Amino acid sequence: MASLAKWAPFAALAAAWVGARAALAAPIKVACIGDSITQDSGWSDKLGAGYTSTNFGVTTTTLLKNGDTPNWNTAAFTRSHSSNPDIVVIVLGTNDSKPFNWSAHKGEFVGDYEALVDTCAALPGHPRIFLNLCPPAGTNSHQIDGAVIENEILPDFRQVAAAKGLTTIDVFSAFGGHNLDPSLYARPDDLVHPNAKGAQVIADTVYAALLASFAAGGADAAAGRAGADASTAPADDAPPITPNDGSAGGPSATSLATGTAGSGGGTGVAGAGVGMRRKDR
Repeated sequence: MASLAKWAPFAALAAAWVGARAALAAPIKVACIGDSITQDSGWSDKLGAGYTSTNFGVTTTTLLKNGDTPNWNTAAFTRSHSSNPDIVVIVLGTNDSKPFNWSAHKGEFVGDYEALVDTCAALPGHPRIFLNLCPPAGTNSHQIDGAVIENEILPDFRQVAAAKGLTTIDVFSAFGGHNLDPSLYARPDDLVHPNAKGAQVIADTVYAALLASFAAGGADAAAGRAGADASTAPADDAPPITPNDGSAGGPSATSLATGTAGSGGGTGVAGAGVGMRRKDR
């Protein structure tokens, strides 16, 4: 028995190592909270392997609690929180630009967005939270006001990001910004909803921004990037993008590192040796 006892510490170390490896192999859960730009385009399904992204978009919904169709009141909103994600990407604001929403409630927008961030930050997993600058809007029959998005809503996004110490993902610029690219939208008379090409642009922009943020080094880097728009290209020292079959030798899972980035909470992705893989286009 004495001879067996001497191996007990090594057995404990082995068990801990196995547990750590299992944790590293677990896919990263991404909750994509949004409106029809998320629900209908399916951009969240294009992020790829290494983590599990879930589309929690609900068409016509607003970030405003007092909007005509608040996202807050949907079953998808409840599910997004009960999924206890590692990462939350918020893509709301387009429907808030409608005159009957914005003119009556624009003074509530920043407070409602901060409240939404707080509900996500309070989740047990303390997810990393990213605020997506919604695409520009042009001609449409939905009363969505592109000028309000560009000149009023996007500054509010940046104000919330700065106050909460969060990173914004600049999909607005990826779609051409003020001079929007019509080839990314469904139809000439619907310059709101992205087509398949536009959905891929959103997925690529989100993916690159996550890489750039995580490659910068977890919580400390996130704090340093507070309120800044994430680049649409990975940093020079960003982890490799490995093919889906893993043939490039990169790890197939993303390791988690715990830290704190403002109110965004603490689950980040370790910068060194991270392999995040997206689906082929």
